[in-house]
This record gives sequence, C-alpha cells and structure tokens, in this order.
Amino acid sequence: MWPLFLKIFNFVKNICFPLTCACCENFVEDEGVCPSCWQQIRWMPDHLCKICGKPIDNEDKICCDCIKVHPIFDKAIAVFAYDNFSKKMIFRFKNEDSTYLAPLFAKWIYGKIFDFIDEIDVIVPVPISYWRRIFRKYNQTELLAKELHKSSHINYNPHILKKIHATEHQKGLTRTQRWRNLRKSFAVSDDSNLQGKNVLLIDDVITTGATANECAKKLKEAGAEKVFVATIARVDLDRIR
Repeated sequence: MWPLFLKIFNFVKNICFPLTCACCENFVEDEGVCPSCWQQIRWMPDHLCKICGKPIDNEDKICCDCIKVHPIFDKAIAVFAYDNFSKKMIFRFKNEDSTYLAPLFAKWIYGKIFDFIDEIDVIVPVPISYWRRIFRKYNQTELLAKELHKSSHINYNPHILKKIHATEHQKGLTRTQRWRNLRKSFAVSDDSNLQGKNVLLIDDVITTGATANECAKKLKEAGAEKVFVATIARVDLDRIR
C-alpha cells in the first residue's frame, strides 16, 4: 500500500512541480542540470593547490599565493568556477528565493569532501548580518550546511559563528580591501565547544579567501584543530587585483 501511495504522490508532484534545470530552468527528467548546461559548467580541474583549491598548472602542490601568505584554514574546495554562466545559478540561490537548489549544490559539495569527510566533526555555515538576513529572508550557507548534515550525518551547528559587525559588500573591492573589510567582523559563541575538533566551514563562493580566513582565525582561537572550507564556486583570482 505504502509503495503505491509514494508512486502516486511522486506522479502528482512531477505534474504540479516539474523538475527544471538548475541553470536554464528548462524541464529535465532528473534533478540537476540539462546536458547542454552540464557541458558549459567549468568544473574544477584535478590539479589544484592543496590549501586554497586554486587551479595550478605546474606539479607543485601549493600555489604561489599560499606560499607567500599561508592561509589560516587548512584546505578549501569548490565545485565549479564562478563565471558569467554559473553566477546566474548562484544569484538565484542567494537572492531570488531559489532555495530548492540547496540539495543539488550540497550533493555536489558532498562529492568533493568525500575523501576527508571522516575527519570532520562539525559543519558550520558562514553567518550573515542580521539586516542582510532580514532582507534576504534566509542564509544560503545554512541551507547548504543543513543538506550536508542530512547526507553525511555530521553534527551541524549554525550558532557557533556570528556576524557581529555589518560589512561592506565584498564585490568590487581589491584583495587588500576585502581582507581589511572583514577584520573583526566575526565571533564565536561562548558555548561553541570546539576544542580539538575539525570544522567544515560552508560558504557559497570563495574569492580571495578573506571570509574563510577570518572565520578560520576565530574558530581556531576557540580551540578548533583544523578548518576545512567548502563552497559551490571559486572566482578566478586573476580578476581580483
């Protein structure tokens, strides 16, 4: 009886709410992206800096930027490149109430963290300011973290990190300005209980790593052993001066 009910329910759901491509929003048979959009997504390549996750051409394991200024976080990964094509998906997810994309993005992130998932003790989303949350109605990184919690069963805590100062939008700022803009804007709750734990920090996009670095600094000051960073997309650093 129950399998029959589920079959009928899914049939009705697909008629009322048909699946659409996460990129072009054309109808698709399965959750995800259509074949045409799949080919246009710039998935992250195999040769990456083992710290910041930036694509590298040579055989070195660490990029020049990480050698010069060693990040506080231990490892960062991204699913695909942030470009004119993919930013449409990110914008819809962040600003147009397209929260249905969270499970798909989380599934892609899960595949990227699978190799070190056993090291993670707690999943923590990057927080947003009170007023930005009121305006947006949700924090997209919390949605991603919740979905990763469901698939991985790793502890999830959205209250560990807090945004204590509203900051200027990072878009349009130089590398130096981005790092300065976020200084002392995050704090860790007093009951975080992070001593000796490894944290998976979730954000939507990583650019210079300023946000990830500032969050990792606070998490490690609170006792965290390692901080891994997982995002949907990575911006080409050559575009940021």
